[in-house]
Amino acid sequence: MGMFSRATTVAGAVRASRGRHPLGQRLLAVFPMLRDAFTGRWTGAPKGRLVAGLAGLVYVVSPLDILPEALLGPFGLGDDLAIAVVAAAALLSAAEDWLDRGDQTPMADPTGDVIAGVVLDRH
Repeated sequence: MGMFSRATTVAGAVRASRGRHPLGQRLLAVFPMLRDAFTGRWTGAPKGRLVAGLAGLVYVVSPLDILPEALLGPFGLGDDLAIAVVAAAALLSAAEDWLDRGDQTPMADPTGDVIAGVVLDRH
């Protein structure tokens, strides 16, 4: 299986994943979730899972590699692909938990003006 077909398979699996919230909503929730987790606003955050997901993404984009592509060719991409999938799964599942809290959504559309987290009703 070539690198392109592996990436296509992973992308298809991510798109087909059925969570309690749509994939787009989970993707949009990642950055606000990380902010809330590491600033203490989300007290029940799975910080180990979040750190592992972030560490995996850093590994994938870093120039250091355990199985380098220069020596192993396409087989060297396998470890990067596996770590990217695990990191994405960790962050998206944590985003699902964050969204389940119910008191926030990244695409919230308040009916009034928002000032310092307070909604002022226009009526």
